[in-house]
Amino acid sequence: MKYFVYLLILANVVFFLWETGFREREGDGTHQELAIPSGLERIVLSNEVVAPDTAEPEPGDADLQAAETDMSTNGEETPPPEAKPPVASDCFLIGPEADKAKAEELKGLIKTHAPDVSTEAKPGEVPDGWWILFPKAASLEAARENRRMLVEKGVVDMWVFEKGSLQWAISLGLYSSREKAEAARKQFSDKNIVAEVAPRLVRGEVYWLRIPWHRPALELEEVIQLLNTQDPESKIPAPIPCP
Repeated sequence: MKYFVYLLILANVVFFLWETGFREREGDGTHQELAIPSGLERIVLSNEVVAPDTAEPEPGDADLQAAETDMSTNGEETPPPEAKPPVASDCFLIGPEADKAKAEELKGLIKTHAPDVSTEAKPGEVPDGWWILFPKAASLEAARENRRMLVEKGVVDMWVFEKGSLQWAISLGLYSSREKAEAARKQFSDKNIVAEVAPRLVRGEVYWLRIPWHRPALELEEVIQLLNTQDPESKIPAPIPCP
């Protein structure tokens, strides 16, 4: 019995020493890491993911990268394309002229400067007589008031336009030529009546001068100005580009 007690005490001492030594080794942090077999796939945590070097390009990135590559290759920026000046017209029209004989006369004047000038007939508005008009009023009542005033000044032959482009104007007469209309207008002016001469336009055939021109347009304009200076009665209108 005595030996059994000694043996039990010795066993407790050995167990105490063994347990004390194990805890000290655990406290020093020298424990051995458990190795993972190489055959197993390692799980990657979210904080261990490394961003790839290249991301999927956004729309338009390819053009930007190409431009940057071109700049780095040449060593300088590519200059923008130069704006091209508008193409100059090589054809001009002068007109319209209602009288064919007058158109042919103008053609003869221009032919010395533009030998290839030609005459073209096109539909348009032509004068068929010349009005003497008292200016348009703002309303029918105002037009009637103007008519009463003209009657008081001795005008008898007149009528009021009630529609169209001349609505509420008053016609004081229609003449076959501009010269006759101008002469009649002077008689109204002598009575302190303000009147104007205007063509009576109808649909008909007008004449244009087509001028092939391979020089600056300014030179053609100078030719027309010169001709009008030499003959003010010609009244050649300014040329316009052919459509």
